[in-house]
Amino acid sequence: MKKRTIERLDLIAAIRHQKVLDEVRRHNATLDGAVQQRQVLAAYRTRLRESWQNGETVTAAAAQRAGHFVRASDTAEAQIVRTEQSARHMLEAALRRLADSQAYREGLDEAARKATLTEERLASLRAEQAVPGRAKAGRS
Repeated sequence: MKKRTIERLDLIAAIRHQKVLDEVRRHNATLDGAVQQRQVLAAYRTRLRESWQNGETVTAAAAQRAGHFVRASDTAEAQIVRTEQSARHMLEAALRRLADSQAYREGLDEAARKATLTEERLASLRAEQAVPGRAKAGRS
């Protein structure tokens, strides 16, 4: 393979590699966001629990609102769990693609090194053949 072709393939591979890196960053950010959402949800649940445990009288409306909040927080937690699972699966797939991309680029680097060596050998042979006395002396 010609060195120029390898360089073009490497450029395309570098662009794809960067896209996968960006995808990995997005999935990590999604997982970080899920952790933060869980923390906020846990803080609200703690405040709710503490408000019920202090022994004060609670109105029916407040109890009803608390019940709505508990149901909504359960739904929110389920959604957070689904989001985390999805992000983890997508992150694992992206990490596999990243490893494949890295291996491919390393293969292209090796091919470029070989192509450079081949070009240098050919240039050396051409230079030797270009010297008039040298080509004849080698044949004798």
